[in-house]
Amino acid sequence: MLAERIRTLRTARRWSQEELAGRAGLGVATVARLERSGRGQIATLLRIASALGRLRDFETLLAAPEPTSLEDLRSGRGAR
Repeated sequence: MLAERIRTLRTARRWSQEELAGRAGLGVATVARLERSGRGQIATLLRIASALGRLRDFETLLAAPEPTSLEDLRSGRGAR
């Protein structure tokens, strides 16, 4: 669950929610809500990921799909 992962990354750094909020430029209530529910705005998630040094993880998530057929490979569909 997203909330648990964020909490685990934060506590591994021995940061309080206040510390993470300050580093991310967010309110403590916003961090607490995200850690509790896993819900929030994408901008909030990106700020937290950046503060935790995990922004590059989104590159993998949003990477172009690999070609699944020879036709995809020939046409240039897939990885770019």
